[in-house]
Amino acid sequence: MSASRIVPILLLAGLALAASAHGLMGKKNQTFDGVIVQDLTTYEFYPDSKDCNYRGTPYVLLPNRRFYEIVTASSDVEHMERLLHGRWRVKLNGNLSAVGWHRYRKNYWRELSVNYVVDAVEMSCGDSR
Repeated sequence: MSASRIVPILLLAGLALAASAHGLMGKKNQTFDGVIVQDLTTYEFYPDSKDCNYRGTPYVLLPNRRFYEIVTASSDVEHMERLLHGRWRVKLNGNLSAVGWHRYRKNYWRELSVNYVVDAVEMSCGDSR
C-alpha cells in the first residue's frame, strides 16, 4: 500500500479513537431518562429504559438528600418490602462519572451522582423480574 493511502486511513482511525475516548469521559449537569432499581441500600440506574423490561449495563446511582424526599417518599411504610426494594421511572439531572471501576455491592463501570429529580413515578413490576 502506498503512503498516500495509509495516511487517510490513519487519520480516520485517529478520529474514531478520539470520538470513542470522548464518550468514555464524564458528563456534568446532564439530564437522563431511565429506570431506577433499589435493592436494599444500592440504587441502580438503567438509562433510556421506560418500563419493567430494563436491560443493559446500569450505573450505580449516588442519591442526594432531595432524592430521598422526592423519589422514595412515595413508598408505603407499612410494607417493609417496599422500603428495601423499589423501581421508579425517572427523569433526573446529574453528573456521570468517567468510565472506571466503581465498587459497591458489585462492580459498576459508571456512577451517576444526582443533582435533582425532574420527575419520578413508582412502578409496579410484580414478579416479572
